Amino acid sequence: MSQRLHGFKARGIAFPLLLALGVAVLSASIVILILSLGYMGSAMVGLSLLAALIGFSLLSASLYILRLAAYVYAAERKGEGEEKGLEKK
Repeated sequence: MSQRLHGFKARGIAFPLLLALGVAVLSASIVILILSLGYMGSAMVGLSLLAALIGFSLLSASLYILRLAAYVYAAERKGEGEEKGLEKK
């Protein structure tokens, strides 16, 4: 039995949402890290270090989000197998 949430199935929406969020944060971190290199070239050392700190923090966050997405995907796949009556070894 799947739960309904405003006309959408609640089951199965978490993985694509987490995947999109993880990729968005990853791309933002890459952009900020590239900006950090640009600031370093312009001799703005303080701003460059701050941008690098923010970029690496976002990179770490995106890796955790993508890891969580992988766990959710595995749990959903396991749940589908149990619903169909298939046993996973």
